[in-house]
Amino acid sequence: MSRRPVPGGDAGGPLVALCVGHRCAALRRLAGTADGVEQVAEAVRHTTGAVLVTTDCLGRCDRAALAALAHRSPGTGRPGPAVWVSEVQTPERTAGLVAWVTAGGPGVAGTATDLPECLRAAVAGVGPPLRPA
Repeated sequence: MSRRPVPGGDAGGPLVALCVGHRCAALRRLAGTADGVEQVAEAVRHTTGAVLVTTDCLGRCDRAALAALAHRSPGTGRPGPAVWVSEVQTPERTAGLVAWVTAGGPGVAGTATDLPECLRAAVAGVGPPLRPA
């Protein structure tokens, strides 16, 4: 992943976490979006301050393919609350996720008010900031 350098520090931006565990990967293949992770990665590469984290199984297979998005603060890069979105393996939701990342993702408060329409019904919740294990 490449990010454009920002004079004076981190510009902040969306933090995207995608489950790439075996079930989520299989759901993407079945839905015809096996390249969905690469589509999101491409959007991250072209969005200032965006960061992509991929993770093995999150253990919430009942939610289908999962993604979490949070806003990273400028300067510190600390993430805010995470908006969890389920069933992002469908073509429509993959496209919506790409569009949301490109538009800057969730706002500072971690709200989903600017969420693309196709993702609104897929919001599984808003949780604490994403932290590396």
